[in-house]
Amino acid sequence: MQLNWLEDFVDLAKTRSFSRSAENRCVTHPAFGRRIKALEEWVGVSLIERGRNPVVLTSAGLIFLDAAKNALQGL
Repeated sequence: MQLNWLEDFVDLAKTRSFSRSAENRCVTHPAFGRRIKALEEWVGVSLIERGRNPVVLTSAGLIFLDAAKNALQGL
């Protein structure tokens, strides 16, 4: 797991847009999507509902959002 994955996820939860978050994080849209997918694979659950626009977090995503924010704040 990489720290930037947590930052990516928090930004995605804030903007609710892959394209806007990719721009905010200075990466391409496909690269940003791969980073979110890598985070989901590391966590072992889906964090967002695919195919929804704007982005919607799953129940696990909502729980993980709090954990990600706390981890980033602690670091």
